[in-house]
Amino acid sequence: MRRLRPTALVMGLCAACVPRPVSAALLFDESTLGTLYRYFTDSKDVAVRSYMGDYTIPLATDASLLVHYNNEQVTVPAVAAPPGSQDAIDAITTASRPISGNAYQDYVKVRNELVGELNRGGSQLEYYYSVEPDYLAQLFGGHLSRDVMNQQLNLSFGTSYGWDKIEPLPDADTNTGVSHKNTLHLDAVATQIVTPKTLVRVGIELNSVEGLQHNPYRNVYAGGTNVPERSPDHRSRRDAFIKINQYLANRSSLKLSYRFYDDDWGVMSHELESTLSQYLTHGLFASYQYRYYTQTAAYFYMPEYPTVNGVDGYLTGDYRLSDLSSHLFGASLNFDLGTLAADVPALRRLGVRLDYERYFNSNNYSADILETGIDFRF
Repeated sequence: MRRLRPTALVMGLCAACVPRPVSAALLFDESTLGTLYRYFTDSKDVAVRSYMGDYTIPLATDASLLVHYNNEQVTVPAVAAPPGSQDAIDAITTASRPISGNAYQDYVKVRNELVGELNRGGSQLEYYYSVEPDYLAQLFGGHLSRDVMNQQLNLSFGTSYGWDKIEPLPDADTNTGVSHKNTLHLDAVATQIVTPKTLVRVGIELNSVEGLQHNPYRNVYAGGTNVPERSPDHRSRRDAFIKINQYLANRSSLKLSYRFYDDDWGVMSHELESTLSQYLTHGLFASYQYRYYTQTAAYFYMPEYPTVNGVDGYLTGDYRLSDLSSHLFGASLNFDLGTLAADVPALRRLGVRLDYERYFNSNNYSADILETGIDFRF
């Protein structure tokens, strides 16, 4: 399961950074331990490395406890322009990280994340905790699912409430004090077995966010000067999706999905995704992924603001609130060493995964994402 959440204040307080309930874990009849290393770089030379671990413990016939841990380090490179130059001034005044006299040194932020999930039958409880020097996030959620129509249809309902404390570093050049952000999440999902080889899932999600939703470290160039970034304190977010999983001949499968999103900031998006998985041999399979995304801009976003008042008093330097389209290509190899090396006792309970993703968008932003993971069953 992927739980990488880029550090909120460094990467920008965006929709993608809002913690969401983690999908219910599969129930196991034996304890499992999984480790994952994830490395991310982008066209701005920002680097994110994560060490993750998942430990699943069976508690009863139909119950399990999942514990997830993630240690994440974000490195934002130092300003490369000569001191005193206009490029250096622009980079410092519009930075999305703390600047306090050390703009010419790399900025490093460490975040630790802990998730606990208790699963029993079709119910799940989750607690999420994430801490970094200037951001504390907590979330409590629950899900309930039931099979109906002779177990051909599964209905799932979930909710969560997150409360975040945002406390910008005291020695940094910020434009806000201690702030909070609260998020209420609701979802409903229906999964239908259409044929023995076809599964369809549809769902809706609602989120209501209150509090600080812009980057307190970032300024925006407006009216010939730099002014603090400012976004509305309320945001209602809605999305609906449909997913189709289809088994194909020669031990392969195809997954297709579409998601529609809109909110009261004027952002409306469409996302199409496809994944083809193919067994190469017994114990080894590959996956190939493509995702296309497009969105409209928030109503208060402008490439350049003519006055310091922005639009209705709001200004943003976050390109992710602009008109945007993006592409993602990915490839993955999964090894079941217990099958490939059945005669080697030390490898019988091991699985290895290698993933690579390439992302780029219409705003000249790109990123490379590399993952390696190991699963151990005992």
